[in-house]
Amino acid sequence: MSQRHLVKGKLTSRGKYDKYNDEYEDEEEKEEERKLLRKMDSRLLPLVTLLYVLSFLDRVNIGNAKLANIEEDLGLTGNQYNWSLAIFFIGYVLFEVPSNIMLAKTKPSIWIPTIMVGWGIVMTLMALVIDFEQLMAARFFLGAFEAGLFPGIVFFITMWYIRSEQNYRIGIIYAGATLAGAFSGLIAYFIMNLDNKFGISGWQWIFLIDGLITILIALLAYFFISDYPETAKFLTNNERTLAIKRLKYDAGSGHLTHFEKEYVLAAIKDWKVWSAMFIYIGIVIPVYSFSFFIPAIVNGMGFDTVISQLLAAPPFIFGSISTVIVAITSDRLATRGLLLLICCVISILGYLLLIIPGISTPGKYTGACIVGIGIFPSVPTSITWLNNNLAGNVKRATGSAMMIAFGNIGGAISSQIYQSNEYTIGHMIAVCFLFVTIAFIIIQYGLLKMENKTKIRNPEQILAGRSDSEIRNLGDLHPEFIYSL
Repeated sequence: MSQRHLVKGKLTSRGKYDKYNDEYEDEEEKEEERKLLRKMDSRLLPLVTLLYVLSFLDRVNIGNAKLANIEEDLGLTGNQYNWSLAIFFIGYVLFEVPSNIMLAKTKPSIWIPTIMVGWGIVMTLMALVIDFEQLMAARFFLGAFEAGLFPGIVFFITMWYIRSEQNYRIGIIYAGATLAGAFSGLIAYFIMNLDNKFGISGWQWIFLIDGLITILIALLAYFFISDYPETAKFLTNNERTLAIKRLKYDAGSGHLTHFEKEYVLAAIKDWKVWSAMFIYIGIVIPVYSFSFFIPAIVNGMGFDTVISQLLAAPPFIFGSISTVIVAITSDRLATRGLLLLICCVISILGYLLLIIPGISTPGKYTGACIVGIGIFPSVPTSITWLNNNLAGNVKRATGSAMMIAFGNIGGAISSQIYQSNEYTIGHMIAVCFLFVTIAFIIIQYGLLKMENKTKIRNPEQILAGRSDSEIRNLGDLHPEFIYSL
Protein backbone atom coordinates (compact mmCIF):
# COMPACT_ATOMS: atom_id res chain seq x y z
CA MET A 1 0.00 0.00 0.00
CA SER A 2 1.35 3.43 -0.90
CA GLN A 3 2.11 5.67 2.04
CA ARG A 4 0.72 8.68 0.20
CA HIS A 5 -2.28 8.84 -2.06
CA LEU A 6 -4.82 11.29 -3.41
CA VAL A 7 -8.24 11.32 -1.75
CA LYS A 8 -10.90 13.61 -3.21
CA GLY A 9 -8.13 15.79 -4.62
CA LYS A 10 -6.40 16.13 -1.22
CA LEU A 11 -3.05 14.60 -0.42
CA THR A 12 -3.06 12.73 2.89
CA SER A 13 -0.02 11.42 4.74
CA ARG A 14 -1.39 7.94 5.45
CA GLY A 15 -4.53 6.22 4.44
CA LYS A 16 -6.35 3.66 6.45
CA TYR A 17 -7.37 5.74 9.43
CA ASP A 18 -8.03 9.03 7.62
CA LYS A 19 -11.76 9.74 7.85
CA TYR A 20 -11.77 11.11 4.30
CA ASN A 21 -10.42 7.88 2.82
CA ASP A 22 -13.04 5.45 1.58
CA GLU A 23 -10.78 3.19 -0.44
CA TYR A 24 -9.32 0.96 2.28
CA GLU A 25 -12.03 0.86 4.93
CA ASP A 26 -15.03 -1.44 4.88
CA GLU A 27 -18.27 -0.49 6.57
CA GLU A 28 -17.47 -2.44 9.73
CA GLU A 29 -14.19 -0.57 10.23
CA LYS A 30 -15.89 2.78 9.57
CA GLU A 31 -18.58 2.03 12.12
CA GLU A 32 -15.96 1.05 14.72
CA GLU A 33 -14.22 4.34 14.13
CA ARG A 34 -17.44 6.33 14.33
CA LYS A 35 -18.33 4.62 17.63
CA LEU A 36 -14.88 5.40 18.99
CA LEU A 37 -15.16 9.08 18.04
CA ARG A 38 -18.62 9.38 19.59
CA LYS A 39 -17.33 7.80 22.78
CA MET A 40 -14.28 10.08 22.95
CA ASP A 41 -16.35 13.16 22.16
CA SER A 42 -18.95 12.43 24.84
CA ARG A 43 -16.28 11.82 27.48
CA LEU A 44 -13.66 14.44 26.62
CA LEU A 45 -15.32 17.48 25.02
CA PRO A 46 -17.91 18.44 27.69
CA LEU A 47 -15.29 18.41 30.44
CA VAL A 48 -12.55 20.36 28.68
CA THR A 49 -15.13 22.82 27.34
CA LEU A 50 -16.34 23.44 30.89
CA LEU A 51 -12.76 24.00 32.06
CA TYR A 52 -12.10 26.54 29.31
CA VAL A 53 -15.41 28.31 29.93
CA LEU A 54 -14.40 28.76 33.59
CA SER A 55 -11.02 30.08 32.47
CA PHE A 56 -12.63 32.55 30.09
CA LEU A 57 -15.19 33.79 32.63
CA ASP A 58 -12.56 34.21 35.36
CA ARG A 59 -10.43 36.21 32.94
CA VAL A 60 -13.13 38.63 31.76
CA ASN A 61 -15.25 38.99 34.92
CA ILE A 62 -13.24 42.09 35.80
CA GLY A 63 -15.36 43.80 33.14
CA ASN A 64 -18.45 42.90 35.13
CA ALA A 65 -16.68 44.03 38.31
CA LYS A 66 -16.17 47.41 36.65
CA LEU A 67 -19.92 47.80 36.30
CA ALA A 68 -20.19 46.79 39.98
CA ASN A 69 -18.07 49.82 40.99
CA ILE A 70 -14.68 48.19 41.60
CA GLU A 71 -12.97 51.32 40.24
CA GLU A 72 -14.66 53.56 42.78
CA ASP A 73 -14.13 51.15 45.70
CA LEU A 74 -10.40 50.71 44.97
CA GLY A 75 -9.85 54.33 43.96
CA LEU A 76 -8.64 53.52 40.43
CA THR A 77 -7.78 56.58 38.33
CA GLY A 78 -6.64 57.31 34.77
CA ASN A 79 -5.59 54.17 32.87
CA GLN A 80 -5.22 52.01 35.97
CA TYR A 81 -8.19 49.86 34.99
CA ASN A 82 -6.67 49.30 31.51
CA TRP A 83 -3.38 48.27 33.13
CA SER A 84 -5.19 45.77 35.32
CA LEU A 85 -6.38 44.18 32.07
CA ALA A 86 -2.91 44.26 30.51
CA ILE A 87 -0.98 42.80 33.47
CA PHE A 88 -2.94 39.55 33.15
CA PHE A 89 -1.35 38.89 29.77
CA ILE A 90 2.16 39.54 31.04
CA GLY A 91 1.79 36.69 33.53
CA TYR A 92 0.09 34.64 30.80
CA VAL A 93 2.92 35.09 28.30
CA LEU A 94 5.75 34.42 30.77
CA PHE A 95 4.38 31.10 32.01
CA GLU A 96 2.72 29.63 28.92
CA VAL A 97 5.68 27.74 27.44
CA PRO A 98 7.00 26.46 30.82
CA SER A 99 3.50 25.28 31.69
CA ASN A 100 3.09 23.27 28.48
CA ILE A 101 6.53 21.71 28.92
CA MET A 102 5.49 20.65 32.43
CA LEU A 103 2.29 19.22 30.94
CA ALA A 104 4.32 17.16 28.46
CA LYS A 105 6.59 15.90 31.27
CA THR A 106 3.73 15.06 33.68
CA LYS A 107 0.18 14.28 32.57
CA PRO A 108 -3.04 16.25 31.99
CA SER A 109 -4.98 14.74 34.91
CA ILE A 110 -2.40 16.17 37.31
CA TRP A 111 -1.18 19.39 35.73
CA ILE A 112 -4.45 20.88 34.42
CA PRO A 113 -6.45 20.57 37.69
CA THR A 114 -3.43 21.83 39.65
CA ILE A 115 -3.15 25.10 37.73
CA MET A 116 -6.95 25.44 37.97
CA VAL A 117 -6.82 25.20 41.74
CA GLY A 118 -4.10 27.85 41.63
CA TRP A 119 -6.08 30.39 39.65
CA GLY A 120 -9.26 29.54 41.56
CA ILE A 121 -7.51 30.51 44.81
CA VAL A 122 -6.19 33.72 43.23
CA MET A 123 -9.67 34.56 41.92
CA THR A 124 -11.22 34.00 45.35
CA LEU A 125 -8.58 36.17 47.04
CA MET A 126 -9.20 38.96 44.53
CA ALA A 127 -12.32 39.70 46.56
CA LEU A 128 -9.99 40.92 49.32
CA VAL A 129 -7.91 43.44 47.32
CA ILE A 130 -8.07 47.00 48.61
CA ASP A 131 -6.00 49.04 46.12
CA PHE A 132 -4.52 49.19 42.62
CA GLU A 133 -1.24 47.48 43.58
CA GLN A 134 -2.98 44.45 45.05
CA LEU A 135 -5.31 44.21 42.06
CA MET A 136 -2.32 44.27 39.70
CA ALA A 137 -0.56 41.51 41.67
CA ALA A 138 -3.69 39.34 41.69
CA ARG A 139 -4.28 39.79 37.96
CA PHE A 140 -0.64 38.91 37.22
CA PHE A 141 -0.84 35.62 39.15
CA LEU A 142 -4.25 34.89 37.63
CA GLY A 143 -2.60 35.11 34.20
CA ALA A 144 0.35 32.99 35.35
CA PHE A 145 -1.88 30.12 36.50
CA GLU A 146 -4.33 30.36 33.58
CA ALA A 147 -1.45 30.37 31.08
CA GLY A 148 -1.30 26.60 30.85
CA LEU A 149 -4.96 25.82 30.30
CA PHE A 150 -5.78 26.73 26.69
CA PRO A 151 -2.50 25.53 25.14
CA GLY A 152 -2.77 22.51 27.44
CA ILE A 153 -6.25 21.73 26.13
CA VAL A 154 -5.07 22.16 22.53
CA PHE A 155 -2.18 19.75 23.19
CA PHE A 156 -4.60 17.36 24.91
CA ILE A 157 -6.89 17.29 21.85
CA THR A 158 -3.95 16.50 19.54
CA MET A 159 -3.17 13.47 21.69
CA TRP A 160 -6.60 11.97 21.03
CA TYR A 161 -7.68 13.02 17.53
CA ILE A 162 -6.06 12.79 14.12
CA ARG A 163 -5.27 16.01 12.30
CA SER A 164 -8.39 16.06 10.12
CA GLU A 165 -10.60 15.94 13.25
CA GLN A 166 -8.92 18.52 15.47
CA ASN A 167 -10.30 21.85 14.27
CA TYR A 168 -13.89 20.80 14.93
CA ARG A 169 -13.06 19.76 18.51
CA ILE A 170 -10.97 22.85 19.27
CA GLY A 171 -13.67 24.95 17.62
CA ILE A 172 -16.38 23.45 19.83
CA ILE A 173 -14.34 24.22 22.95
CA TYR A 174 -13.63 27.79 21.86
CA ALA A 175 -17.22 28.34 20.75
CA GLY A 176 -18.41 27.28 24.20
CA ALA A 177 -16.27 29.95 25.82
CA THR A 178 -17.35 32.54 23.26
CA LEU A 179 -21.00 31.76 23.95
CA ALA A 180 -20.31 32.01 27.69
CA GLY A 181 -18.90 35.49 27.05
CA ALA A 182 -22.26 36.49 25.63
CA PHE A 183 -24.01 35.62 28.88
CA SER A 184 -21.31 36.59 31.36
CA GLY A 185 -23.06 39.91 31.92
CA LEU A 186 -26.33 38.15 32.72
CA ILE A 187 -24.56 35.85 35.20
CA ALA A 188 -22.88 38.83 36.83
CA TYR A 189 -26.22 40.64 37.02
CA PHE A 190 -27.70 37.94 39.23
CA ILE A 191 -24.57 37.79 41.38
CA MET A 192 -24.60 41.57 41.78
CA ASN A 193 -28.01 41.30 43.40
CA LEU A 194 -26.06 40.08 46.42
CA ASP A 195 -24.48 43.56 46.70
CA ASN A 196 -23.89 44.47 50.39
CA LYS A 197 -25.08 41.07 51.62
CA PHE A 198 -23.00 40.38 54.73
CA GLY A 199 -21.16 43.63 54.01
CA ILE A 200 -19.66 42.28 50.76
CA SER A 201 -19.80 44.41 47.62
CA GLY A 202 -21.19 43.11 44.33
CA TRP A 203 -17.77 42.91 42.63
CA GLN A 204 -16.41 40.96 45.60
CA TRP A 205 -19.27 38.46 45.29
CA ILE A 206 -18.40 38.02 41.59
CA PHE A 207 -14.80 37.10 42.41
CA LEU A 208 -15.74 34.92 45.40
CA ILE A 209 -18.37 32.85 43.62
CA ASP A 210 -16.40 32.46 40.38
CA GLY A 211 -13.26 31.47 42.28
CA LEU A 212 -14.95 28.92 44.52
CA ILE A 213 -16.73 27.30 41.56
CA THR A 214 -13.39 26.99 39.75
CA ILE A 215 -11.76 25.31 42.75
CA LEU A 216 -14.65 22.85 43.10
CA ILE A 217 -14.60 21.86 39.41
CA ALA A 218 -10.79 21.59 39.49
CA LEU A 219 -10.91 19.13 42.38
CA LEU A 220 -13.42 17.00 40.47
CA ALA A 221 -11.26 17.21 37.32
CA TYR A 222 -8.47 15.27 39.07
CA PHE A 223 -10.73 12.21 38.85
CA PHE A 224 -12.40 12.73 35.46
CA ILE A 225 -9.61 13.76 33.06
CA SER A 226 -8.40 10.79 31.01
CA ASP A 227 -4.77 11.36 30.10
CA TYR A 228 -4.09 9.50 26.86
CA PRO A 229 -5.70 6.71 24.80
CA GLU A 230 -3.05 4.26 26.03
CA THR A 231 -4.28 4.61 29.62
CA ALA A 232 -7.96 5.52 29.16
CA LYS A 233 -10.11 3.32 31.38
CA PHE A 234 -13.33 4.30 29.62
CA LEU A 235 -12.09 2.62 26.40
CA THR A 236 -12.07 -1.12 25.79
CA ASN A 237 -8.84 -2.85 24.77
CA ASN A 238 -9.92 -2.90 21.12
CA GLU A 239 -10.87 0.79 21.26
CA ARG A 240 -7.53 1.70 22.80
CA THR A 241 -5.72 -0.20 20.06
CA LEU A 242 -7.74 1.54 17.36
CA ALA A 243 -7.26 5.00 18.92
CA ILE A 244 -3.47 4.55 19.13
CA LYS A 245 -3.24 3.10 15.62
CA ARG A 246 -5.18 6.03 14.12
CA LEU A 247 -2.74 8.52 15.63
CA LYS A 248 0.30 6.57 14.42
CA TYR A 249 -1.05 6.21 10.89
CA ASP A 250 -2.01 9.86 10.74
CA ALA A 251 1.48 11.08 11.64
CA GLY A 252 3.31 8.32 9.76
CA SER A 253 7.02 8.38 10.54
CA GLY A 254 6.48 11.73 12.27
CA HIS A 255 4.88 10.01 15.27
CA LEU A 256 7.09 10.75 18.31
CA THR A 257 6.00 10.42 21.93
CA HIS A 258 9.11 10.47 24.14
CA PHE A 259 10.45 13.59 25.84
CA GLU A 260 13.77 15.02 24.59
CA LYS A 261 15.11 18.54 25.05
CA GLU A 262 16.10 18.60 21.38
CA TYR A 263 12.40 18.60 20.45
CA VAL A 264 11.92 21.80 22.45
CA LEU A 265 14.80 23.38 20.52
CA ALA A 266 13.34 22.05 17.26
CA ALA A 267 10.12 23.97 17.95
CA ILE A 268 12.03 27.14 18.80
CA LYS A 269 13.97 26.96 15.52
CA ASP A 270 11.03 26.01 13.30
CA TRP A 271 9.93 28.76 10.89
CA LYS A 272 6.37 27.37 10.95
CA VAL A 273 6.10 28.17 14.66
CA TRP A 274 7.32 31.75 14.19
CA SER A 275 5.01 32.36 11.25
CA ALA A 276 2.08 31.02 13.29
CA MET A 277 3.05 33.30 16.18
CA PHE A 278 2.73 36.41 13.99
CA ILE A 279 -0.53 35.16 12.49
CA TYR A 280 -1.95 34.57 15.96
CA ILE A 281 -0.98 37.94 17.45
CA GLY A 282 -2.63 39.65 14.48
CA ILE A 283 -5.84 37.77 15.30
CA VAL A 284 -5.70 38.06 19.09
CA ILE A 285 -5.48 41.87 19.16
CA PRO A 286 -8.86 42.28 17.39
CA VAL A 287 -10.39 39.36 19.35
CA TYR A 288 -9.55 40.69 22.81
CA SER A 289 -10.11 44.38 22.05
CA PHE A 290 -13.49 43.49 20.56
CA SER A 291 -14.38 41.26 23.54
CA PHE A 292 -13.27 43.78 26.17
CA PHE A 293 -14.90 46.82 24.61
CA ILE A 294 -17.96 45.65 22.65
CA PRO A 295 -20.41 46.95 25.32
CA ALA A 296 -18.72 50.36 25.17
CA ILE A 297 -18.61 50.28 21.34
CA VAL A 298 -22.35 49.57 21.22
CA ASN A 299 -22.96 52.23 23.84
CA GLY A 300 -21.06 54.68 21.63
CA MET A 301 -23.62 54.07 18.87
CA GLY A 302 -26.19 55.86 21.04
CA PHE A 303 -27.76 53.04 23.05
CA ASP A 304 -28.20 53.37 26.82
CA THR A 305 -26.17 51.29 29.29
CA VAL A 306 -28.72 48.50 29.85
CA ILE A 307 -29.52 48.07 26.15
CA SER A 308 -25.80 48.14 25.34
CA GLN A 309 -25.19 45.18 27.67
CA LEU A 310 -27.96 43.23 25.94
CA LEU A 311 -26.82 44.16 22.42
CA ALA A 312 -23.25 43.12 23.26
CA ALA A 313 -24.40 39.47 23.32
CA PRO A 314 -25.39 38.82 19.63
CA PRO A 315 -21.86 39.36 18.19
CA PHE A 316 -20.63 36.63 20.57
CA ILE A 317 -23.55 34.36 19.67
CA PHE A 318 -22.97 34.81 15.93
CA GLY A 319 -19.26 34.25 16.54
CA SER A 320 -19.96 30.97 18.34
CA ILE A 321 -22.14 29.73 15.50
CA SER A 322 -19.62 30.71 12.83
CA THR A 323 -16.81 29.08 14.83
CA VAL A 324 -18.55 25.72 14.73
CA ILE A 325 -19.48 26.09 11.03
CA VAL A 326 -15.93 27.03 10.01
CA ALA A 327 -14.46 24.22 12.14
CA ILE A 328 -16.71 21.58 10.55
CA THR A 329 -16.04 22.94 7.06
CA SER A 330 -12.30 23.09 7.70
CA ASP A 331 -12.13 19.46 8.82
CA ARG A 332 -14.36 18.16 6.02
CA LEU A 333 -12.42 20.01 3.31
CA ALA A 334 -9.09 19.29 5.03
CA THR A 335 -8.05 22.92 4.61
CA ARG A 336 -6.99 25.58 7.13
CA GLY A 337 -5.24 28.51 5.48
CA LEU A 338 -7.92 29.40 2.92
CA LEU A 339 -10.74 29.47 5.50
CA LEU A 340 -8.55 31.46 7.90
CA LEU A 341 -7.95 33.99 5.12
CA ILE A 342 -11.69 34.26 4.42
CA CYS A 343 -12.44 34.81 8.13
CA CYS A 344 -9.93 37.68 8.29
CA VAL A 345 -11.46 39.31 5.20
CA ILE A 346 -14.95 39.05 6.72
CA SER A 347 -13.68 40.70 9.92
CA ILE A 348 -12.16 43.57 7.92
CA LEU A 349 -15.49 44.14 6.14
CA GLY A 350 -17.23 44.35 9.51
CA TYR A 351 -14.68 46.87 10.82
CA LEU A 352 -15.11 48.99 7.68
CA LEU A 353 -18.82 49.36 8.47
CA LEU A 354 -17.80 50.61 11.92
CA ILE A 355 -15.18 53.00 10.53
CA ILE A 356 -16.79 54.61 7.49
CA PRO A 357 -18.53 57.91 8.41
CA GLY A 358 -22.20 58.25 7.58
CA ILE A 359 -23.11 54.60 8.11
CA SER A 360 -26.42 54.37 10.00
CA THR A 361 -26.60 52.94 13.53
CA PRO A 362 -28.18 49.65 12.31
CA GLY A 363 -25.40 49.45 9.72
CA LYS A 364 -22.71 49.94 12.34
CA TYR A 365 -24.27 47.37 14.64
CA THR A 366 -24.42 44.94 11.71
CA GLY A 367 -20.72 45.64 11.24
CA ALA A 368 -20.07 44.66 14.86
CA CYS A 369 -21.89 41.36 14.32
CA ILE A 370 -19.91 40.72 11.12
CA VAL A 371 -16.66 41.29 13.03
CA GLY A 372 -17.74 38.60 15.51
CA ILE A 373 -18.63 36.21 12.68
CA GLY A 374 -15.18 36.55 11.16
CA ILE A 375 -12.82 37.02 14.08
CA PHE A 376 -13.85 34.31 16.55
CA PRO A 377 -13.44 31.30 14.18
CA SER A 378 -9.94 32.56 13.33
CA VAL A 379 -8.58 31.58 16.75
CA PRO A 380 -9.16 27.78 16.70
CA THR A 381 -8.43 27.55 12.96
CA SER A 382 -5.04 29.24 13.28
CA ILE A 383 -4.10 27.09 16.29
CA THR A 384 -5.19 23.88 14.56
CA TRP A 385 -3.20 24.81 11.45
CA LEU A 386 0.04 24.93 13.42
CA ASN A 387 -0.69 21.82 15.49
CA ASN A 388 -1.50 19.86 12.32
CA ASN A 389 1.97 20.69 11.01
CA LEU A 390 4.06 19.77 14.05
CA ALA A 391 4.91 16.14 14.79
CA GLY A 392 5.91 14.79 18.18
CA ASN A 393 4.29 15.48 21.52
CA VAL A 394 7.03 17.71 22.90
CA LYS A 395 7.55 19.79 19.77
CA ARG A 396 3.80 20.22 19.37
CA ALA A 397 3.34 21.20 23.02
CA THR A 398 6.22 23.69 22.84
CA GLY A 399 5.26 25.17 19.48
CA SER A 400 1.62 25.56 20.45
CA ALA A 401 2.55 27.25 23.71
CA MET A 402 4.98 29.59 21.93
CA MET A 403 2.28 30.58 19.48
CA ILE A 404 -0.37 31.24 22.11
CA ALA A 405 2.09 32.97 24.46
CA PHE A 406 3.33 35.35 21.77
CA GLY A 407 -0.21 35.94 20.59
CA ASN A 408 -1.29 36.90 24.07
CA ILE A 409 1.16 39.78 24.05
CA GLY A 410 -1.59 41.06 21.79
CA GLY A 411 -3.96 40.76 24.73
CA ALA A 412 -1.93 43.40 26.57
CA ILE A 413 -1.87 45.59 23.45
CA SER A 414 -5.61 45.15 22.90
CA SER A 415 -6.40 46.61 26.32
CA GLN A 416 -4.84 49.90 25.21
CA ILE A 417 -6.04 50.48 21.63
CA TYR A 418 -9.42 51.95 22.61
CA GLN A 419 -9.09 55.18 24.54
CA SER A 420 -11.89 57.34 26.00
CA ASN A 421 -14.96 57.36 23.77
CA GLU A 422 -13.08 57.45 20.45
CA TYR A 423 -13.31 54.02 18.84
CA THR A 424 -12.50 54.71 15.18
CA ILE A 425 -8.74 54.70 15.73
CA GLY A 426 -9.00 51.40 17.62
CA HIS A 427 -10.98 49.87 14.74
CA MET A 428 -8.34 51.05 12.26
CA ILE A 429 -5.54 49.53 14.36
CA ALA A 430 -7.40 46.20 14.41
CA VAL A 431 -7.78 46.32 10.61
CA CYS A 432 -4.05 46.98 10.17
CA PHE A 433 -3.20 43.91 12.24
CA LEU A 434 -5.62 41.81 10.20
CA PHE A 435 -3.94 42.92 6.94
CA VAL A 436 -0.56 41.88 8.36
CA THR A 437 -2.11 38.55 9.35
CA ILE A 438 -3.39 38.00 5.82
CA ALA A 439 0.11 38.60 4.45
CA PHE A 440 1.57 35.97 6.79
CA ILE A 441 -1.22 33.49 5.93
CA ILE A 442 -0.44 33.81 2.21
CA ILE A 443 3.31 33.43 2.77
CA GLN A 444 2.89 30.43 5.08
CA TYR A 445 0.49 28.73 2.69
CA GLY A 446 2.91 29.16 -0.20
CA LEU A 447 5.93 27.88 1.72
CA LEU A 448 4.07 24.83 3.04
CA LYS A 449 2.87 24.01 -0.47
CA MET A 450 6.45 24.21 -1.78
CA GLU A 451 7.73 21.92 0.98
CA ASN A 452 4.98 19.38 0.28
CA LYS A 453 6.02 19.28 -3.38
CA THR A 454 9.64 18.65 -2.34
CA LYS A 455 8.58 15.81 -0.01
CA ILE A 456 6.49 14.18 -2.74
CA ARG A 457 8.85 14.59 -5.71
CA ASN A 458 12.20 14.06 -4.04
CA PRO A 459 11.95 12.38 -0.60
CA GLU A 460 15.43 10.88 -1.03
CA GLN A 461 16.91 14.38 -0.93
CA ILE A 462 15.53 14.87 2.61
CA LEU A 463 16.75 11.48 3.86
CA ALA A 464 20.17 11.53 2.14
CA GLY A 465 23.15 11.46 4.48
CA ARG A 466 21.09 10.83 7.63
CA SER A 467 21.53 7.88 9.96
CA ASP A 468 18.61 5.58 10.81
CA SER A 469 18.33 7.26 14.21
CA GLU A 470 18.18 10.74 12.65
CA ILE A 471 15.53 9.60 10.17
CA ARG A 472 13.39 8.15 12.97
CA ASN A 473 13.51 11.50 14.78
CA LEU A 474 12.79 13.80 11.83
CA GLY A 475 9.22 14.29 13.01
CA ASP A 476 7.30 16.65 10.70
CA LEU A 477 10.40 17.05 8.50
CA HIS A 478 10.06 13.42 7.40
CA PRO A 479 8.90 13.10 3.75
CA GLU A 480 5.98 10.92 4.84
CA PHE A 481 4.57 13.80 6.92
CA ILE A 482 2.57 15.96 4.52
CA TYR A 483 1.74 19.46 5.78
CA SER A 484 -1.86 20.62 6.11
CA LEU A 485 -2.72 23.58 3.93
